[in-house]
Amino acid sequence: MATLRLFASLREIAGTNRLEVDASSVGDALDLAISQFGERFEAGLGTAQVWVNGDQAQRDTPVTGGDEIALIPPVSGGTTTIDESADLTAAVLAGTLWVTVLLANLISTEALAFAAVGSAIAWLWDVSDTYAMRRPAVQVIPAMAGATAGATAAYRFGEAGLAAGLGLAVMFALAWAVFDKRNRGVEALSLTTVISAIAALGAGALVLIRLDSAAKVTAFLVIAGLAAVGSWAGRRFGGASVDPNLAMALVVIAAGIVIGALAESLEILVMVLAAALAAGGVIAGRTLGSMVRNGDVLHTVRAPGILTMLDPAIVGAALWWAGLLLFSSLGN
Repeated sequence: MATLRLFASLREIAGTNRLEVDASSVGDALDLAISQFGERFEAGLGTAQVWVNGDQAQRDTPVTGGDEIALIPPVSGGTTTIDESADLTAAVLAGTLWVTVLLANLISTEALAFAAVGSAIAWLWDVSDTYAMRRPAVQVIPAMAGATAGATAAYRFGEAGLAAGLGLAVMFALAWAVFDKRNRGVEALSLTTVISAIAALGAGALVLIRLDSAAKVTAFLVIAGLAAVGSWAGRRFGGASVDPNLAMALVVIAAGIVIGALAESLEILVMVLAAALAAGGVIAGRTLGSMVRNGDVLHTVRAPGILTMLDPAIVGAALWWAGLLLFSSLGN
């Protein structure tokens, strides 16, 4: 069975964001959807773009079981251009947080810890608000406490502190169900636990990197910023030929090579290997973000929400730290 993913007006007409179809081509899948959702749905298809697994497709494009067919109608009242206001707002807010963390890193470890926790809390709040558009909201308070615990414990006790903070983040999320019955469902409980642990790990990892070297934090911030630009450029200008995930990963690795070559205080081999690990992290973060925010993996469009640019960075920070930790001995 292939999965038909519906967006914007098509999703509203159908009353669902997905449909499992037994079809051998895109045309067969569209015909099945039209027969189920009616004439309004058929009219909406006239201006919609069709993508199969991230590649633009036509009616005769073959599909097999497990393929994802995305139907993306124009936004902004039926125009065929993309409304960039949401992207601009997201870029400004994410850029503000990026500059804040960068300046904090240049000041001190304590300032960096505050900035990392603040960024993690902003990300958690945005994820929670976006998720609430589809389902009852996850509980953001225990997740915020978990992010704070992760960064604080990492600053005070190092790697052992991060491990303890991660355990506290999980405990806060699970214990919150005792006090708030809205967190007792399996979906809400598991999601609260996951985002709490991810936020604690990301914020704590940045603090640990700063305890070792401010230059390594700066290197990650540059890489994360370039990854966001690469993902946006791949989505905006690449069309069917560029996967935003691939563009983001390639930018991360290339940035690691350049930074390692230019920075005398950083070993190029360590930078390249850590960047390769971080590349997997940013893809995982983007995947996590789209699943939490939209309920499924999005290949060709930005997930809903304001701070979606932080999705890759949160997980990428943890993998960057892990890469530095694992490969640092190679540079000696």
